[in-house]
Amino acid sequence: MNKAWKFSESKSDKLILIKNQTIYKGNLEREKINRFSLDTETSSNNEIEKELFSIPYQYIKKIINQKGIKHIKIFFGNDSEEELNIKNEKTKNEIFDFLKNDIKDLKYKSEVPGFFSYSKTQFFAILILTGIFVWSMYYAIEIDKGTVFELRGGSRGPGIGGLVFILANFGKTKLILGYFVFMGLSLLSLFRKLKSRTEREVLYR
Repeated sequence: MNKAWKFSESKSDKLILIKNQTIYKGNLEREKINRFSLDTETSSNNEIEKELFSIPYQYIKKIINQKGIKHIKIFFGNDSEEELNIKNEKTKNEIFDFLKNDIKDLKYKSEVPGFFSYSKTQFFAILILTGIFVWSMYYAIEIDKGTVFELRGGSRGPGIGGLVFILANFGKTKLILGYFVFMGLSLLSLFRKLKSRTEREVLYR
């Protein structure tokens, strides 16, 4: 089954086409999009299709449609992913339902993503930030005591240890202030991410 959707919103994919068990998407000139029609097979249509990004059904591993998120995410190939950017929620659900009915070998489930799995990037950022802070603070305290450190680097430079040592030289007060600033930004990012944790529909193999 073939179907096409045309959009005028600047942040949407201007044309989303499903044809011959392949998903096409792209941002083309308005004149080309207006000229495209599924009702007729023309050389113009074929040229337009060649300009679109395509994902054959057989390469698709997972499709996610999350409530309140303005795109449908498609995972395909080895580790590739692509988004169908659709501003209108009703149209987004319509496209997902079309794919759900058209791709017969994909299973379906509805779920609310887990707290940690949904925000693991933000959690890891907080852990790494805290680890660097504790390490740098140790050096800063030792430097205040008069301990002398020798910084050695390999052929690629001093690495993470060198970065930590450089931070330690800013002193304990600046380290603490910097940590709280970056921790505040990290927590804000985490809260925003968790706020978007809504029900999602998933097609998967």
